[in-house]
Amino acid sequence: MPTEVRLAQTADAESISQVILAALHDSNARDYPADVIARVAKNFTPDAVLALLERRTVLVAIQDEVTVATAALDGNVVRSVFVNPVLQGQGIGRLLMIEIELRAREAGVTVLNVPSSLTAEPFYTKLGFQTVRDVYHGNERTLVMEKALSSRHPIDQYRDRQHRAQVVALWQAAFGYDTSHNLPALAIDKKLAVNDGLFFVATDEKTVIGTILAGYDGHRGWLYSVAVHADYRRQGLGASLVRHAEQALSALGCMKVNLQVTGNDAVVGFYEALGYGVEPRISMGKKMLENIPTDKS
Repeated sequence: MPTEVRLAQTADAESISQVILAALHDSNARDYPADVIARVAKNFTPDAVLALLERRTVLVAIQDEVTVATAALDGNVVRSVFVNPVLQGQGIGRLLMIEIELRAREAGVTVLNVPSSLTAEPFYTKLGFQTVRDVYHGNERTLVMEKALSSRHPIDQYRDRQHRAQVVALWQAAFGYDTSHNLPALAIDKKLAVNDGLFFVATDEKTVIGTILAGYDGHRGWLYSVAVHADYRRQGLGASLVRHAEQALSALGCMKVNLQVTGNDAVVGFYEALGYGVEPRISMGKKMLENIPTDKS
């Protein structure tokens, strides 16, 4: 089921409270005594959540018009990351954290902190956070964790002389193109001929580590060739590439973005976590043979 992440509104206060209280009494109750859970729960009544909306950047994850998770950014601190217990382990929390990190970087944050419960420590560790100290409030133990954001890999326009050879090598490794109409060099030439400014690369120093192509016909947008170097996967770079292309398409007035996935369930899950849904469509194609080079060797 597709998940949408958006800024919370005042009308979301009650549903945010419900998600947080459910997670506290289910997941967190495994690691904390009842009196600690009761004390923390008082901070997340609907009225308390309304007050938090005034002070923090609060996000909600929505499925089928129902709030299923929430997270907040308070300066350089991540707070109140909770997912409906029934839906935990499905990547919703990770999706929220991707958005939190993007917003933190845009705000100039270089080190992101999170006061983590014992319950959430493994989750944040997988996202690259490290525990720096423990804090105690009575018998409530909180782990202060942090993650450096200053090493974010920039995403820029493709430059042919600088990037071509590396993009070709990345695509061959990622996609294994073996048909003439999909040859990397030909795909690059065709995209450059359109000259629409919708070809982006992510780099580490001068090395290309990710790519994405977007297209726009004045009605719908499309995403193609989303590739991340094997050494940089599962770090949020693919999501950053998709978001970057989405923003470029949105600036052109695009109202809907489409993409196609062929036989890869893991990739389907990746896009679902970014808000894309599987649609009942029949995909059809026709090769324009007159435009496809033939191997005359």
